[in-house]
Amino acid sequence: MLRLISCNALFRSTANLALLRNPTCRIATRRNISFKFPNIRQAIAEANRIDEKFEEAGKSPVETKVQQIIAAVDGVPELLYQLNFFFCECRRIGILQDNAGQRQHSIRYWPVFMFRLIPLNSAFWDTCYFMNKAQHTHKLHPFKINDVGLLDPKNFPLEFIEELATGRYKGLDFRNTSIMTFAKPKFAETKEGGKIEKTVDIKY
Repeated sequence: MLRLISCNALFRSTANLALLRNPTCRIATRRNISFKFPNIRQAIAEANRIDEKFEEAGKSPVETKVQQIIAAVDGVPELLYQLNFFFCECRRIGILQDNAGQRQHSIRYWPVFMFRLIPLNSAFWDTCYFMNKAQHTHKLHPFKINDVGLLDPKNFPLEFIEELATGRYKGLDFRNTSIMTFAKPKFAETKEGGKIEKTVDIKY
């Protein structure tokens, strides 16, 4: 037992002497453990910057937002279909592109608004979000008949709405686009030259 203790003591003494003679060996035996705490101030500043960015985007003029929507739906059949469907339901209750300030509530205003326009509006913005074309949704204002929201037809160029009504936009035919819905919009037939002739149902 005494011999074992002596051996251990001798080993420790030899190791300590080696460390004293070779400092680099002593440093190598240490553990370099460091804890990096997150920079709270930097994280808060970044969060504030993002919030300010979206706040400024929300304050941008309606015309700018509409141009962004038109650019977002370009070439996307699902978005073109949904936006035209929304405009089609607006026409059913007298919400047109050129009659803002003169709109009146009809008997079917509330049923169409609650069970058609609001779901269509939500579906449109949800699709935009999942396609990374919008960061947040825009709600409708059912009690403001002359300004129902960002997708109000009065905010869009008449030529754009009329072109969507044909089921074709910039040569892209989106009439047969499949979406989950219990109804379908009506599309307009056109004569040569692009003039709208009449509105018809598209048969699937």
